[in-house]
Amino acid sequence: MSESPNELPDLTSHDAVLLADVVDDILIVAMTDADGVITYVNDRFCDISKYSRHELLGATHAIVNSGYHDPEFFHDMYKTLRSGRTWRGNIRNRAKDGSCYWVATTIVARRGGDGRIVGYIATRFDITELMLTRMRLGSLAVTDSLTGLVNRAGFHDRMTDALRRAAMGDSAGACLVMFDLDGFKHVNDNHGHDAGDRVLRTIATRLTGLIDPADTICRLGGDEFALILEKTVQSTARDLVMEQILATIEQPVELGAGAVMLSGSLGVLPLAGYDSVDEAQKHADLALYAAKRAGGRQVRLFGPDLRRAIVTRSQTLSDAKHGVAADEFETYFQPILTCSTGQINEVEALLRWHHPQRGLLPASSFDDVLADSQFMSAIVARTMRSLVSALQCFREHGMPVHLLGINLSRFDLLGTELQKRLLAEIDTHGLATGDFVLEISSWSVFGRRANRATDRIHELAAAGFQIAIDGFGDGPTDFRLLRNLPVSQIKVAQCFARGLADRPEAREVLKSLIDLGHACGMTVCVMGIETEQEAEIAIDLGADRLQGFLVSYPLSIDDAIALVNAWPAPDRGAPGKEGWRGLGD
Repeated sequence: MSESPNELPDLTSHDAVLLADVVDDILIVAMTDADGVITYVNDRFCDISKYSRHELLGATHAIVNSGYHDPEFFHDMYKTLRSGRTWRGNIRNRAKDGSCYWVATTIVARRGGDGRIVGYIATRFDITELMLTRMRLGSLAVTDSLTGLVNRAGFHDRMTDALRRAAMGDSAGACLVMFDLDGFKHVNDNHGHDAGDRVLRTIATRLTGLIDPADTICRLGGDEFALILEKTVQSTARDLVMEQILATIEQPVELGAGAVMLSGSLGVLPLAGYDSVDEAQKHADLALYAAKRAGGRQVRLFGPDLRRAIVTRSQTLSDAKHGVAADEFETYFQPILTCSTGQINEVEALLRWHHPQRGLLPASSFDDVLADSQFMSAIVARTMRSLVSALQCFREHGMPVHLLGINLSRFDLLGTELQKRLLAEIDTHGLATGDFVLEISSWSVFGRRANRATDRIHELAAAGFQIAIDGFGDGPTDFRLLRNLPVSQIKVAQCFARGLADRPEAREVLKSLIDLGHACGMTVCVMGIETEQEAEIAIDLGADRLQGFLVSYPLSIDDAIALVNAWPAPDRGAPGKEGWRGLGD
């Protein structure tokens, strides 16, 4: 009968002794009885555990338990062994001197003549260096190389663990804190990226000294940070911890040639009740955004108000997607007055929603919907078609309107779908890209993704589009960046038109904004003009264009054509101190 390739041939006594010596020299061997009491260990076991044979015999393997593995690990091991199956795995043990070592372990059952398990044989070999190398590589994979903090990849793992502990009730009060550094882009632009790196390292060091070592500090990328707080908020009141974090961010950072001051806002999310990392991060981000919109340098907790806003947004988004299919959206047009001629040469396109229950809605009442990529993909094609057709319609009626303003959301700016659709429609109708003014909010231009926004603005300007910054002054502004952008127009936020009649400081502020725009080679449109007095003051201060209810409310295409047709002829001169009576009626 032929031998199986996996079976040993008959061994002589000499061969058996030789094989036993080889095994004993290479493997770490222990034998136990059925209850796990050690009955035999070889020299290799004594060497690696640093226990004498006398100390090991009669003990159990609990003597080398490092505490690294949880009870479930050993429960599964014992269940496998008691069933008579072989168990294999890697175990971290603790030696007598406190040092830890890793062993790749195989445990098999020993059976008596009656087939019952009478004990176990465990063979192991030392894999400590292998495991330490693997752990170092694993640590590098989840560590930010600049700051030494946990990176985005590690954040997901740490959050998963934190959510599990919160669900089990093991970390009462645990929360996720999201923040970024207001003013960080200014540091990079004015002091260089080495200085920016120094700022990030300094913030990381300060946070490490503030937060409990058991908690997690993450750098998600750029100047975005996340804190997973468990122990810290158990020992110190959460509100006090948030104040300390804000104070830490605002401490000056010395750069050698001087110090820089930064600030931040915190979005805070209690982890109780969450089981999804993505949902938790999204809600903490919403809290951060709410803090920024409220003026910054403050803490915003994700609570019932923001949760209600999410529910409302979800319902509004659902209604909006249905509304696209039902053709409930229409483009309205608000005329813009050119101060030097008194004529309407430009209109701004504004999306309106004929909601079946709520009536005609301005875009401000569903602006969150405009940030949804699926909604924008569904509506952008028909919107671009209507915009180009509208401009062509104005010209076919012999009107002086030669510019059409289009608001770009952050989604529109950072994506390319709107640009492709618009270019296709412009080409179809034989128009020029220079006929369109793409209006981009100051939050999109100077906000968190300013670098990407700047690149897109240059791309759009290179394609021939005119670029305007919308809501200028009501949001972040980087004057150095503004000077180098291919922007042809700034549209001063509506709030700067308030108080012009009775507050000298309001006129001084508006004058400064207008002069700034002119100094950068841009024309200036003042929005929110509602009274004749406001219009006259804005013109005196140097405004190039006026937009607001005094000139006209947003109108349907037919009403806009009728208004422009009825507008006073150029020979009546530009409106000004002579009076505005009849304009926009």
